[in-house]
Amino acid sequence: MVANINESQIAALDVPTLVQEAHERTKDYLDPTPLEFSRYLSDLIDGEVRLKLDLMQRTASFKYRGALSKILSLTEEEIDRGVVSASTGNYALAVAEAMRQRGRRATIYVAKDMDESRLSILRSHGLDLVVHGDGPWDAELEARRVGDEEGRIYVSPYNDPAVVGGQGTCGYEIREQWPEVEAGLFACGSGGLMTGSAGWLKHKNPDFRAYGVSPANSPVMAECIKADKMITMDVEPTLADTCAGNIDLDTITLEFARRHIDDMFLLSEDEIAGAVRLLFEQHRLVSEGSGALGVGGLVKHKELFKGKKVVAVVCGRNIDLEVFKKIIA
Repeated sequence: MVANINESQIAALDVPTLVQEAHERTKDYLDPTPLEFSRYLSDLIDGEVRLKLDLMQRTASFKYRGALSKILSLTEEEIDRGVVSASTGNYALAVAEAMRQRGRRATIYVAKDMDESRLSILRSHGLDLVVHGDGPWDAELEARRVGDEEGRIYVSPYNDPAVVGGQGTCGYEIREQWPEVEAGLFACGSGGLMTGSAGWLKHKNPDFRAYGVSPANSPVMAECIKADKMITMDVEPTLADTCAGNIDLDTITLEFARRHIDDMFLLSEDEIAGAVRLLFEQHRLVSEGSGALGVGGLVKHKELFKGKKVVAVVCGRNIDLEVFKKIIA
């Protein structure tokens, strides 16, 4: 994250301001993603459901928004020092593409447990990859250590005001496309997309209801919100692997979640697979597990949304072909 930011500074951060700044920074580089009506889900809740198709964003996930916002905020001197980050896959692609806007390359740390198909994609994008540690948390800690020791800029996937503001441009677009929207469901790993988007939408409509959806096998942010503090915990493998793993203990996103999130939902692996299948069968969309979390949360808690105007963000499509084939078989 931004170096030496303390609790009082976090408390002073205003999410809508961060989103507005990120929008101004990135608007000439981002194309708005579609907002697609879902007949099936609208009938399910006897209301109106639209899908925010951020899986159509450049690099095939919402992560490009935050990466671009952060990279464009860096000075030439900072870029010259070098950029290092950590990723479960999607953010690596996003940082690589954002760095191309500055004519440079980044070094990305990934864990040993990343599947080979995703590693192949990352290598094809010209990234300098370093494989380290048994899981995402190990890779992230090592990337931060290297950044500190070598004076390079560590670009967090979530724990940075410019990144959260960038992810929140998804919410900015939703409001522009559908001012009447009453509630939204957002995939949640570390909380950048969820809190950035919810912060903007609640700024525009204080009655807007915002819900985060995480895999039950890795409910880290949900448990942190429940405990009202950052904790670490053991997590299990999940189809929603880009929303898995522990989170910086000093993350800004917990405070943002306190302000802007109404509730958190958890999905089983079967429920995540069912949401991926639904998106393919009803919309012919190929979504990764994390990308389908919002839809899965809506299906699981459909009674809560009866008669409402609801957006579910479909936030990524970087899924292994064999995994996808098993889900839809």
